Amino acid sequence: MAACSSGGLRRLLPRAFMLALSLLLLLQLLVSMIVQRTSTGPGEQPVFTVINIKGAARPGESPRPAAVSTARRVVRALENGPAALWAEEESARVGAYEEENELSSHQVTDRELVLQPWASGQPSFSAEVHRLTQLITTPEVNCSRWLGSDGSWPVEEGLETLCMNYWTRANTCVAYSFSLDRKDAVFLDSMLSIGCEVHRFDPSRQLRQSGDYGLGSIQHHQAWLDWRRPRGHPHRGRLGSVPRRLVDIMDSLGHRTVDVLRANLESAEWRVLESWIEDGTLRKINQLTLTVHLQWAGFEVGGAEVEVVRFWYSVLSALHKSGFRLAHSAYGHGHAVLGHELPDTHSSYSLSWVRTSKQL
Repeated sequence: MAACSSGGLRRLLPRAFMLALSLLLLLQLLVSMIVQRTSTGPGEQPVFTVINIKGAARPGESPRPAAVSTARRVVRALENGPAALWAEEESARVGAYEEENELSSHQVTDRELVLQPWASGQPSFSAEVHRLTQLITTPEVNCSRWLGSDGSWPVEEGLETLCMNYWTRANTCVAYSFSLDRKDAVFLDSMLSIGCEVHRFDPSRQLRQSGDYGLGSIQHHQAWLDWRRPRGHPHRGRLGSVPRRLVDIMDSLGHRTVDVLRANLESAEWRVLESWIEDGTLRKINQLTLTVHLQWAGFEVGGAEVEVVRFWYSVLSALHKSGFRLAHSAYGHGHAVLGHELPDTHSSYSLSWVRTSKQL
């Protein structure tokens, strides 16, 4: 009788051991899905925890189905043995590793805006304003050939004329206009006169019909610029009315470069320019005509007044580093800078830059 009991116990021990091992592996799996584990030694391989957000997808991809639930994974593992449990967990870790590296590959071209040193070695509002004013009122290139709205040149220098000294396009060109004030008619005519593919962006519903100008027509889009990363990626050829970054607009329209870009963004220009610097879009523009506003800090620009002016100067200095040179400057109405009435300054400036090199 004792011998029978001993033999039965020996037969049960392997089963009990396998059950205990399976339970331990199940506990380890549950812990690994709750607590993020990291490698503790310099020679160890990194370990990743899979975090699934139902319905989430990276820009440009369709939403993926939710991951297999923990209960189903455990049931399959218990049916197929401990080796299957390890294989499932390892596969999930590798998938998380690949997704994280793919996400990083989209961000390797990003760069941060470099704030310039203080104009006087220490914070000084008047010194910062003086330095900024000098930068935006002193042309850096001597443009001797200006294109008029009727395609003739040379003409008198002006905001709506195009400097041809650094014009590189021989056959086709692309021109964008972002204007809420609808004062871009001369610019549009100039671009059409030299055979450019012209796109006008206006978020309002009062879109003008594309007219026939003989040399081409204007393509109107009810879209606007944004500086924030979108949650989704637009389809090629479709913009819609959602504000988008310039790089996404260009991608939707199939453009690798924009030869001439004109914009009056009503104080959103500072964050938009910063985004162009950080994502590299600035290098895809050859000539830029932009109105800058100084009467208030601008959308999502914060900090003390002296810090705001230094930020403005740093943004425009990055344009210089990218290869842009100021060709024309014209001031607007008012003399207030961040609410301060200052002599020899104005509340807005319309500036034209031409690219002489690509450095940034």
